[in-house]
Amino acid sequence: MRFPLYIAQRYLKSKSGNNIINIVTILACMGVIAGTMALFIVLSVFSGIKDYSLSILDTNTPDIRITPNQGKSFLVDTNFINTLANSPDSITYTKVLEERAFFKNKDKEAIAFIKGVDSLFNKVTPVDSSIMVGEWFSNNSTNSCVAGFRLTRELDLNVYTDRLLTYVPKAGKGYITDPKNAFKNINPQVIGVISNQNQEDNKYVYVPISLSQELLNKQANEVSYIDIKVHAKNSKNTLNYLKNKLTNYSVSKREELNSSFYKILNSEKLIAYLVSLLVVVMVLSNTSGTIIMVIVDKKKDIKTLVNMGAPLKKVRRIFAIYGFLLNLAGMFIGLIFGIGLVFLQLNFELIMITPSIAYPIAFEWQNVTVVCCTIVIFGALASLLASGRISDKFIKRR
Repeated sequence: MRFPLYIAQRYLKSKSGNNIINIVTILACMGVIAGTMALFIVLSVFSGIKDYSLSILDTNTPDIRITPNQGKSFLVDTNFINTLANSPDSITYTKVLEERAFFKNKDKEAIAFIKGVDSLFNKVTPVDSSIMVGEWFSNNSTNSCVAGFRLTRELDLNVYTDRLLTYVPKAGKGYITDPKNAFKNINPQVIGVISNQNQEDNKYVYVPISLSQELLNKQANEVSYIDIKVHAKNSKNTLNYLKNKLTNYSVSKREELNSSFYKILNSEKLIAYLVSLLVVVMVLSNTSGTIIMVIVDKKKDIKTLVNMGAPLKKVRRIFAIYGFLLNLAGMFIGLIFGIGLVFLQLNFELIMITPSIAYPIAFEWQNVTVVCCTIVIFGALASLLASGRISDKFIKRR
């Protein structure tokens, strides 16, 4: 192995007597540099987009959610609370009661969801950070609400001056004889408006949980689900613990609550990688052409090596290693430039989406690994295919 490596290094470092070979070799190396940079930057951009999108989800999606297997609500009893208290990691949990409701303001009407939350809600999912007008209701508030921006526009709500009339059907059986008694209603004061890039928040009206329990005729400890924030780097231990202890409930992690969103993000990154891979393959095919040209240029050297007793297999290996080293050099230089551009964007925000939001990008070692494996594997294949052109017939040909 040392002999082919030594000769390959000499060929790579020394200039050829043919200037065209030198120029083509430089161009091939520059192509690998550009292909590596492009692949790494594309993967870094999609990693940044993924992180940015997930940061939006963090404001309204908990680490873990516990819902009943049957029915729309359940009672939070002492045993349930003790189970949460004994979780392996430190957690914060919040009780939520949610239901579809009918909303009216003056002559405007809409159907959305009323969401009753307790005082710990914003410690689990910091929705209050998205308040654009007004404020979040205090812990001792009993008749206030915070509405989503889209719903606020639909109903033409004014903060602090309008009350939001909210109706839900009364539970019961049989026919309705008096429409006036068919609905239960509340009339909370609008004190805040939420606006963020997650469209899910626009369909909610947030109220104190006691008010929603009164509206929906629920008990004081009856909820739709429990949201949990895990104060640890990994929520896997808590998730497994809750699944083992709460067998009558559905315990879901964040990825499961937004499974379609995660699938879209991963699919987009995969598609971007495959498109960039086509560019890389085309670039590496140019490397194969360069190796073939070098083989033709070094035909006399090849004959000399064979006449001196070098096996054909080792001669082929010389040019396979030559192409591999050429691709490796281009890969390292391309990664240095690519990583440099990523850190420039992260630190100096050279490209902006809006005057206040920089184009998202992220540095991940996983992307470095993917790029290295791609260039090494496909570069090795291209080099082996090109070096395979050396044969007895080629050597004997004049």
